Amino acid sequence: MNERIEALRRLQSIDTKLKRLEGDKRYRSYDIQKKQNQIQQKRAELLKISEEIKTFQKSIGIKELDLKSMEADINKLRLQMNQLKTNKEYSAMKAEIGGKEADKSVLEDEILAMMTKYEEVQQRYKVFEKELEREESELKELHKKVETDLKAMENEIVELKKRHDNYASMLDMDTLQNYNRLVSHKDAVAVVSVTNRVCQGCFMSITSQTLNQLMSDKELIFCHSCGRILYLDNGKELEEDKK
Repeated sequence: MNERIEALRRLQSIDTKLKRLEGDKRYRSYDIQKKQNQIQQKRAELLKISEEIKTFQKSIGIKELDLKSMEADINKLRLQMNQLKTNKEYSAMKAEIGGKEADKSVLEDEILAMMTKYEEVQQRYKVFEKELEREESELKELHKKVETDLKAMENEIVELKKRHDNYASMLDMDTLQNYNRLVSHKDAVAVVSVTNRVCQGCFMSITSQTLNQLMSDKELIFCHSCGRILYLDNGKELEEDKK
């Protein structure tokens, strides 16, 4: 295998790693965004529960005022009942007080039911509050982890780019232009092997003439089907391919 093909293979291996690292960087940023979205949803839910608590407090307060007013009315009627002179008036007043006592009992039950729900909502608020604290703590740790990972990725990218430039400098302008053109149009796979007379880029058979040209190992040979740069597979694995 000539030095030009060797340099192209190494260049492609490095470019593949660079592309993967750039993708990994984006995904690590998405991890933070995903966690932030979860926290935002928790905050919205916590705010909703907080508003629900305020509504319960207000409703319970109004009903407690109604209860006090009702108790005051009952006490007032009882005082008036002691001043009545006829049985008819007494019976009518007693019936009125009985009706208000019944209304008071219903109101007390309503307040009790609301207090039970209020306590349940308060408990739900505490649970969400703890979950939010946990999520925010996890976000802080995730930020640290992602920052460390991104720094390591950036260092690796810098090193790979140096190696990229080193191998690119070994190639003439035409070869490099052909490589870059193919990389941009062939999903970053510009250089492929030929195994058993089959191009490993498009899996089409090559001609005998193409095979002879590859065996002469003197010039760049392109696949007639997919246009990729070809080389004969000699079973040698690149160092970059092992990593």
